[in-house]
Amino acid sequence: MSKKEFLEMRPGEFWEAMNAYNIQFLAQQKHQGELIRGAVLRLWNVQVNKNDRILDPRKFWPMPWDEMQVGDSELKRLAGLSEAEKMEEANKFFSKINNGKV
Repeated sequence: MSKKEFLEMRPGEFWEAMNAYNIQFLAQQKHQGELIRGAVLRLWNVQVNKNDRILDPRKFWPMPWDEMQVGDSELKRLAGLSEAEKMEEANKFFSKINNGKV
């Protein structure tokens, strides 16, 4: 991108470009983190007894993107609730964000 193109860029285009760059950067971080975690786990499993080996890398070395998958399971749990349970969960949420003022 030239300097002229950058200076003529609209704010929306700028934020879209920043978002695309951020997504690409986070994907690279996740890829490198998974490679490192897998290599370290393999080295760990070689050194311990067969019964002490860890098969799930998430249990060995939690990473920030693992929590995103936990959010998916939370959505599944909420989808399985009855209407009364959904209302109770919503009231809990509103009480947290409004300091008890619904």
